[in-house]
Amino acid sequence: MNITLSVIFFVHGVHIFDGLIDLLENDSQYKSSNMVRKGINWVHQSPDNVLVFFQCMCYAHIASALLGIFGALRLHKWLVIPLALFELVYFLGITIAHIVLMIMLKKQINLGLLIILTLVGSFYCLFAGYNCVTCIAMFQIICLVKSPKYRQLYGEDPFHPIPLRRPHGSYDSVQQFRILGVPDDTDIDEQKRLAKLGLWPNRQPRVISVIPVQMPSVHLKWWQQQALDKDDQLEDSAVLRNWQRGELLTGAAGEAERKNALNRRYAEAHYYGRH
Repeated sequence: MNITLSVIFFVHGVHIFDGLIDLLENDSQYKSSNMVRKGINWVHQSPDNVLVFFQCMCYAHIASALLGIFGALRLHKWLVIPLALFELVYFLGITIAHIVLMIMLKKQINLGLLIILTLVGSFYCLFAGYNCVTCIAMFQIICLVKSPKYRQLYGEDPFHPIPLRRPHGSYDSVQQFRILGVPDDTDIDEQKRLAKLGLWPNRQPRVISVIPVQMPSVHLKWWQQQALDKDDQLEDSAVLRNWQRGELLTGAAGEAERKNALNRRYAEAHYYGRH
């Protein structure tokens, strides 16, 4: 881009600023500004100095880019700073110029074209800002790869890092992450509707167990014992997670669940009250 600008300055000279000067002189907001008047007078009175200045800026930017490339390859972080400064100055200059130009053009072009130019210019300003940020990121990366901790872990050559060296006695295999199971069915309303009909969850056939003689003689009915059974509680957890206990007792989940809740409450009070 800087080479293209340099060629344009060589071919057209300061005449490339004629359109911008006309806009500034015809704009009531900026034509009386001291900074604008000084810039216009400088272009008219010293065109050679203007060309020399912009040519020097273009080639200095090119030189800083080459210096930044060399610094990135040789890992010299301070060689990246000149390019970052040039990119920062260019980003601020192009952003201010874009804002001023859009303010002046809003009185001379239609709204559709103004929106298109605003979007295109804004994206280019973002691109210029991104270039500046990448230079800063390169400076931080060079600081990181030259740090003692990084060299201790990955070796002296950051372009060919060695595999991470594990301390003695560590696990040879990669540690497996624990993944918690998530239920496939997450439609709570549909689960409540099916629970009222007794169609959810799908329970496996129960195996009736005989209470051993050695167990404490607690006189519980079979449905009360069933309400206290641990396996049944695990099976009913899918239903209970969608309902409050008060809803189960009032029959909101269906008559079957209401009876189960009543039996469970009575059995818990009767069983744990004796222990």
